[in-house]
Amino acid sequence: MKEDNASYMKNIKLIKRFAESQYKTHKNLSHRINLWSYGTNKESWHKWIFNKIQLQENERLLELGCGTGKLWVENFNDIPATCKIIISDFSKNMLKKAKKNLRPFNLPIRYEKINAEDIPYAEQTFDVVIGCHILYHIPNIEKALKSICSVLKPNGRFISTTVSFQHMQELKDFLSDFGLTFEKKVKFFSEFRNETGKDILNRYFKDIDFYEYINQVNISFIEPLKEYINSMFPNKQYPHFKEMESQIDNAIRKILEEKSQFKITGISGLFKATEKSAKF
Repeated sequence: MKEDNASYMKNIKLIKRFAESQYKTHKNLSHRINLWSYGTNKESWHKWIFNKIQLQENERLLELGCGTGKLWVENFNDIPATCKIIISDFSKNMLKKAKKNLRPFNLPIRYEKINAEDIPYAEQTFDVVIGCHILYHIPNIEKALKSICSVLKPNGRFISTTVSFQHMQELKDFLSDFGLTFEKKVKFFSEFRNETGKDILNRYFKDIDFYEYINQVNISFIEPLKEYINSMFPNKQYPHFKEMESQIDNAIRKILEEKSQFKITGISGLFKATEKSAKF
């Protein structure tokens, strides 16, 4: 039991450190977002999310892990002027980039540095809390969900997005030939995925809807894929990546020469959770 607890605590620290190194600046996230701009889904990811939020007049909304603010940049015309919106991130540099991106739009938005495990607001403050692709980066999901439930109003809704375990399987298979995997033996991500999210959220919410988003990317030149791969394997956690980088590049070029495209299937999902459990 002591070994299990020690392993759990060690993994929590690794998840935290990995997220901090990944999002110290906006560059890694920007490279990953850019890959999906080559997708075939006619509805963009951020338009699709915004439509599921169904933001109403006079609502108060908190976004956790806002990244570069792209959700609001893409939907600035549809944001009710009477809403009060706080977008937050644990990274000061990410917040700085979001603020710069959103400056031209004059939106009803405040920017705050917030740790999702300890949200500094009173109980029942928000109508909506959003966490897009962040729960698997949070070391203690249980603590974060308790904090989210605390600040949500009784009839509020929590919107969370994640990916499937089968997300980008073609790229995972390709990288496995080089002994690389997004999930090492020691995990840098927690288990919140399309397949597991409902079970996790069921402990905190009575009503949970799930929506799937499929986006196939067809890459015909190396740069966007190369940038994506580089962003996923920082030197500190993957010290041998640099030694294989030229081999990976050559393998990608060979695929592009033979097939003209490198195809990757993105499988993401969105959970809309309402009706907090009685204890919250």
